[in-house]
Amino acid sequence: MAITKSGTANLEIALMNVPQVVAYRLNPISARIGRYLLNFDVPFVSPVNLAVNQPVVPEFLQWQATPAAMAAAALELLSHAAVRQRMLEGYAAVRQALGQPGACRRAAALILDLIP
Repeated sequence: MAITKSGTANLEIALMNVPQVVAYRLNPISARIGRYLLNFDVPFVSPVNLAVNQPVVPEFLQWQATPAAMAAAALELLSHAAVRQRMLEGYAAVRQALGQPGACRRAAALILDLIP
């Protein structure tokens, strides 16, 4: 079980099949500017959820990222095998969406093929 920040670590934890709860907080002023002045509203911030455009891991953003809320989600994952299993199935969908390992090598080969 891990409590992670949204970002690369969040994705790495998912690829290792570790259940997790994700938190993301900004400076309160930046968060208010983004939400109210720029109308910035996204369904997800976690790369895991973004990869498949569905809630695979629970996200707690800004003011929702309280110790009590995150602990409750973590306890649910630890206590309920069905909840954990749904997350692992979501991880499998993320792996499929990301494609096979070796993306850098394949991209480099495509680029080299373009060179005359």
